[in-house]
Amino acid sequence: MIEYRDLHKTFDGQPVLRGVDLLVREGETLALLGPSGTGKSVLLKHAIGLLTPDRGDVIVDGTSIAAASEAELLKVRRRVGYVFQNAALFDSLTVADNVWLAQDDDRCLRPREDCFCEAEELLRRVNLDAAVLRMMPAQLSGGMRKRVGIARAMASQPSYLLYDEPTTGLDPVNAQHIDALIRELGQELGVTSIVVTHDLDTAFEVGDRIALLYEGRIRFCGTPDEILTSEDPVVQQFVRRGRVGAAALA
Repeated sequence: MIEYRDLHKTFDGQPVLRGVDLLVREGETLALLGPSGTGKSVLLKHAIGLLTPDRGDVIVDGTSIAAASEAELLKVRRRVGYVFQNAALFDSLTVADNVWLAQDDDRCLRPREDCFCEAEELLRRVNLDAAVLRMMPAQLSGGMRKRVGIARAMASQPSYLLYDEPTTGLDPVNAQHIDALIRELGQELGVTSIVVTHDLDTAFEVGDRIALLYEGRIRFCGTPDEILTSEDPVVQQFVRRGRVGAAALA
């Protein structure tokens, strides 16, 4: 379980998070929706201590991230798989080596052949052929890079998966494939997931619940059906604009 408690964060005098309260339930996929530049990724990074709040806290499985020691943070991070924007693969390493970087130290001491087989299985779970293991990131399409990023996040067998804009930069067809994969992995692995997105279609496809971050606070949190019937004018406007954009691409 991840719980944000009255989280505040300011950059260069500009408030970004203004008191975020949000509970992510065990085993659910929460889609964190909001306009670009509103602090969605900032909120995500606080969950693993990549950023320190000005005020408030994040609690992960009972551990206070704000008060955690480096050793405690390391334990939390080992339970979390993070899918970065644009996958953030190391261009000088093969796909196999990119995936192996996420292995725990003791697993890295295992024979290379065993690690290779493990990486092959991870790629299979994200619907990629084993031949991809020997490829370099520059040889991959955008959708393939995203899948490799997800495979790497899964390598440490995490309890949590955090996705930062997993469909940004993809065409609608590839975006739908990634959405379906996120949903499938959530159901298959039973992990708790947060999916940061500005894409309404992605939020509806993957989210058991959807939270809307607006002006530094959680404006809404509920099921996809509940967001559609919300009487909040800000929520209505966001949903309406998202539907218009999706219709224009159809």
